[in-house]
Amino acid sequence: MEEPTTSDLKISENVMNEIKDMCITEYCKPNMSLIAQINELFPTEQSLTQLDSVIAAVEGEISELDNELAYLVETNANVSERGEEALKLAHEAMIELEKSIGSIRERTKSSDDIVREMTRDIKQLDIAKRNLTASITTLHHLHILLTGVESLGAWVDKKDYSSIARQLPAILNVLQLFDAYKESEQIENLSEQLDKLKASLTIQLARDLKNAFQTGQLSDRITDMCRVAAALEGNVKENFVKWFIEQQLSEYCIIYADNEECAWLDKVDDRYKWFVRKLTDFERAGLSKIFPTDWHMGRRLTSEFCVVTRDILYRIMTRRRQDLDWKLLGHAIQHTKMFEALLTKRFPEKDGISFDKAIWSVFDPFLDVFINAQEKTLNEFLDTCASKIRSGEEKPNRESSTHAVPFPSSADMFLLLKKVITESSKLSSEPDALIRDVIGVVRVCLRGYATSCLIAFLPSLGSQQSGAANLFSLIREEVAYPRLTPDQQFLVCCILATADWCAETSIQLQEKLSQRIPGVDISQETESFYSITNQSLLVLVQDVESTCDAALQSISKVNWTAVDCVGDESPFIGAMRAHLRQAVPLIRDMLSDRRKYFAHFCLKLATQLAHKFVGSLFRCRAISTHGAEQLLLDTHSLKTFLLSVPSIDSVINSKPPTAYVSSVNAALTKAEMILKVVMCSLETVDEFVEQYIKLLPASDAAEMQKVLEMKGVKRQEHSAVLNAYRIKIGASGSETAPQSSSLTSRIGGALPTVGSAASVSEAFNAVVSMAADGLSDQTVTSSIDKLKRFERLVKRQL
Repeated sequence: MEEPTTSDLKISENVMNEIKDMCITEYCKPNMSLIAQINELFPTEQSLTQLDSVIAAVEGEISELDNELAYLVETNANVSERGEEALKLAHEAMIELEKSIGSIRERTKSSDDIVREMTRDIKQLDIAKRNLTASITTLHHLHILLTGVESLGAWVDKKDYSSIARQLPAILNVLQLFDAYKESEQIENLSEQLDKLKASLTIQLARDLKNAFQTGQLSDRITDMCRVAAALEGNVKENFVKWFIEQQLSEYCIIYADNEECAWLDKVDDRYKWFVRKLTDFERAGLSKIFPTDWHMGRRLTSEFCVVTRDILYRIMTRRRQDLDWKLLGHAIQHTKMFEALLTKRFPEKDGISFDKAIWSVFDPFLDVFINAQEKTLNEFLDTCASKIRSGEEKPNRESSTHAVPFPSSADMFLLLKKVITESSKLSSEPDALIRDVIGVVRVCLRGYATSCLIAFLPSLGSQQSGAANLFSLIREEVAYPRLTPDQQFLVCCILATADWCAETSIQLQEKLSQRIPGVDISQETESFYSITNQSLLVLVQDVESTCDAALQSISKVNWTAVDCVGDESPFIGAMRAHLRQAVPLIRDMLSDRRKYFAHFCLKLATQLAHKFVGSLFRCRAISTHGAEQLLLDTHSLKTFLLSVPSIDSVINSKPPTAYVSSVNAALTKAEMILKVVMCSLETVDEFVEQYIKLLPASDAAEMQKVLEMKGVKRQEHSAVLNAYRIKIGASGSETAPQSSSLTSRIGGALPTVGSAASVSEAFNAVVSMAADGLSDQTVTSSIDKLKRFERLVKRQL
């Protein structure tokens, strides 16, 4: 037989770990590389001189391993014999253990038989005891039932309600125990006999109870009678309680019937006083102690009173709805709330019966009277406010205030609205439901104040006229709109301050209401107030800019062809500066506590003036190069001055806002570019067009035609330049102006309409310049003749 090799042996991981732990030298490692080990021992040729010593060390270690192996083989030679002996001893122990378990099992079986015999006898005794106890108990119950029925008959005849109250519940309970034996003749007879006694007792008890209360013979006997009524089956107790409450409230139903005068809402407190006296007498007379405590007779009497009162009030308010007013309704609700608070204190909520809002809720369907009354009150308030402003009673005085202040009526309005909302919370048992209706009234009031007390008193200027009026304003040569007086300016500023304050207060009001009712929205009313502030600013801007109209109109009247040199700024710049220096500081002082609106005012004013200045430049004709240079100097002077407008004659010289600077620069930079185009030479059309596109990249053909008129180019030469421009920008050369546009729209497109109206000649020149883009010379001449005749006709009519 071949010996197993090392590779054939299957050694567990634990054995391998033990073998590795026994390896105390590096020569014992199973994965040792002999070549690496030899190279490590002899890295160089000189190290081979130590070969003999290394061999001797290895041989010594081999000898030690052989000795250790021989010792292990010798000591473990008899291991198998000792193992067999231990296994034999284990088998003998297991046999003995099985014998012990078998004997224990036999003894357990015999013990179970003994216990089973003992418990059989005990169970028989328990069953006998249970049957005997049930028989004794049944006989005892039967005895109670027999004696009880016999005694009950005697007590009914004697009207001994005290004994009946003590024994009747027990008899009825015992009878229920014999429900399973009703088929027995004896039990059935007893049940029928008891039913007859109960029927007789019910009739007798009801009669005796009513007689006792009607005659006033109140004693402890009534308490026993009530206990008997509670013990009897059926509606004996409920019928009596209903009869008793009706007796107690019969007087009330007669005195305060819905057809009686004293039942009206103005005397609602009398009915509550009546019941308070009735309830006090009920308790003082001891009636509350006569009835069993679990009957809660006082609470039930109060509950029925509330039901009756609610029905009476509903009927009378429905019948006399036209006589209701909200003050009378508020009076009744106030006394009702006080009465319910008294009842809630006397009878806290119990068994689902609560007196909170027990009567109050009957008034909710009639609260539209309150809404109508508040609408009327608020309308009268708005009419009064408008009358005071119209008469000057509420107009602010410039002498008493250095800056614009809100109208006092605005604060009065919000105080009145707060009062209305507060009253609505007190009137309705469901306050949120009424507030939803009140919010509608509040919104109407806010809109009414904005319309009748603010917008109605804004001064109207010529630029706010209708479209038909604007046409004639444009045709007239010069239109001078009336300036606002200082008092009117102050009034406009006060209207602005009032609208701003109302808008901010409306936002706060909406936040407060949203805390109670999510989704409340009065943002439209807030926006209407902000719209009024914008309209007020426009009125102020139009008033101030109208002071510069004469100066701007004078630009087109100067013969710019005759200007042969550039000097100081033109007179119209000085005139505009003088007018603005006079007007702007006044507005700034009036709006001193509303700086944001003054900033908007300056922005609108500067933008409007810049646009009107550009429009005035377009109306100039045949401007020479020196004239264009002079206008360029004037434009720079105007830009510098407009940038300083917010701080004119101000102690604090602050830097204007970025938006303001950007708007002014954008408007006047275009004027500078236009003037630079006017200064360009027209010797070569293509070069002129390229320069025009470079300076005015966002322009169009209509604007280019105006620039050509400013240069004094003959109208016959316009077409060539315009066609070159259209071709350069990629537009169609045959593009013409729409033929279906009206005269008004074409004039409006040719001239800026912001600020003041243009003269008749300027309007007709604009119309002619627009028509010339796509018309022949003959057509242009014919159109000019017709328009001039129309101009003379209009002048005669004006």
